[in-house]
Amino acid sequence: MTLPTKYTASSRFSRRSRRDGASQLGFADMKRIHTLFRALGVGLALAAPLSAGPATSSDKLVIEAGRIITMAGDDIEDGVIVIENGRITQVGTADEVEKPWDAPVLGGPDFVAFPGFIEAHTSRGMDRANENIDVAPFLDVADSIDPIAYYFEDCLRYGVTTANVQHGPACVIGAQGRIVRPVGMTIEEMTLRPRFGLKISVIPKQGKSRATQMQALRQTFEGLRRYLEDLVEKERDERGYAEREALFQGRELDEEEKEGRAMEGVAWKVDGLEIIPRGAIDEKQAPLLDLVEGRRAVFISCASPVDIGHALELARDNGFLARTTLVITPGCFKAADEIAEAGVPVVLDGGLVWRERDPRTGEEEETFVPKVLADKGIRFALSSENPSQHSLWYQAALAVGYGLDREEALAAVTTTPAEILGLGDQLGSIEPGKLGNVLLLSGDPLSITSWVERVVIEGREVYDRNTDIRNKQLLDGTQPFGTQASVGEPGDDDAADDGEGE
Repeated sequence: MTLPTKYTASSRFSRRSRRDGASQLGFADMKRIHTLFRALGVGLALAAPLSAGPATSSDKLVIEAGRIITMAGDDIEDGVIVIENGRITQVGTADEVEKPWDAPVLGGPDFVAFPGFIEAHTSRGMDRANENIDVAPFLDVADSIDPIAYYFEDCLRYGVTTANVQHGPACVIGAQGRIVRPVGMTIEEMTLRPRFGLKISVIPKQGKSRATQMQALRQTFEGLRRYLEDLVEKERDERGYAEREALFQGRELDEEEKEGRAMEGVAWKVDGLEIIPRGAIDEKQAPLLDLVEGRRAVFISCASPVDIGHALELARDNGFLARTTLVITPGCFKAADEIAEAGVPVVLDGGLVWRERDPRTGEEEETFVPKVLADKGIRFALSSENPSQHSLWYQAALAVGYGLDREEALAAVTTTPAEILGLGDQLGSIEPGKLGNVLLLSGDPLSITSWVERVVIEGREVYDRNTDIRNKQLLDGTQPFGTQASVGEPGDDDAADDGEGE
């Protein structure tokens, strides 16, 4: 797997600054640069610092650290990690690992190596978290993801190397999600797994009650069944109907798409679906069929204990309980027994503590939700409250402060989200065979005094705090080059010129 060219914080900053127009080079300056590069026969795009070359051009990388927290066993003191072709090949102490002679070396004894944090569910990084359409499983969040969103820059700064981007809860059924790396100039470069999962919300959308929200969900799956039954009936009456209908809609089927197969699923089935070319099924219905057949993951948003019952009922009735992850707010802990009985994992969205006032005594009661989940045997992943101050490391550290076992807290931001996303064999720990996603920290990952110094994704260094321009500006006031708006002197024709000219 090839990782895209390094995409630095400085390139994100300068490009977003130009786009927003809040802090940019003056037009006259840009025109002079354009003229110069046009004279040299070089496009203006090459003049802008949109992308820097990778820190290491080799397919091999050696990472040295005074301590390696592997999340796959005991910590390793004075450790070495060898990454080749994007995957970890060796992990061990310095005296037992054979380092390739031609591999660049990163790190040193002052660093702590740790697996990249994994965001199991987020709606950030898109130009909007939801669409106006209630039921939109035919859409793809890739069309909304902005590669230069500040969110992805913050991910690198705080050590998040993988994010599952899904629609927000203001929907009935949302778009198809996408698992991305927070690095790349295009969506294709960022993508780790396309069209991953669907978003369902049992939280009432604005203008709906819980009753109408659930009715809309039930009607959607009832509508899928009626559509499939009608399609089979028409195909039996008139062979070739489904394929002709697809061609009429402008979809020409390849050989694989012309194949049909019997409907799978554990809740309900439509007999005779094997006579329908799978590529002929309407694109608006195909993702829902994948869901009912158990071939697609689903993330169901719940905001209260009653939502848990509705979500589990919907999943059972339509056969996708085994692929379900609940995205819950803290108050949903009151339905922990139902969640545990169903055996589904959860992503704890936002806060870790639920506070409410006892109606009889008037005293405020506080419940630490991760401990409740852990005690019930529920697999859970933490999520960031926001991408910076309350990022994943903060959530895990806060959980430990409230009494959660350290290993459980670290697992909730590494190995457990990797398993929830179906990537447990590739991400979440530092061990041979997994992708080379490694953080080099200045100290313990849960210490408030630690910094993410370097980020390596699939064997490529993609972040170096020493070159983090925005960080430098916040810490010591350094003004990033090219972010100060130009102000022309009175009478300056170039400064006043706001046209292209000749």
